[in-house]
Amino acid sequence: MANQPHVIKIDAQVQWRTQKTNSGNYIAVCDPLRLTLQAENWAELMEDISIALDALLKDLLETNELNHFLRDQGWTLIGAMPTHPEGIRFDVPFFPAMMNHGSANQLHQ
Repeated sequence: MANQPHVIKIDAQVQWRTQKTNSGNYIAVCDPLRLTLQAENWAELMEDISIALDALLKDLLETNELNHFLRDQGWTLIGAMPTHPEGIRFDVPFFPAMMNHGSANQLHQ
């Protein structure tokens, strides 16, 4: 059995504005983090958001900028960071806010 990643929980409220495009794909924009994602379906978009947040925080951890970033965002670490951060996964709560289908410009304001 493979080792399960050590989950690091973050106390945050991250909103993503989402919209289904005319082509049927889904787009998500997170203004505070300046991230935009696109996926073929809703489930893939939700998974991609989780993966993107995890990758962002891992990168910040590697560059020793995580604490500063969390403080700037008003986010807090729940519990302690493991002494050996290999094999971790960040769990950041987020909520998608569906925008009206007819106004693609809403996501790019």
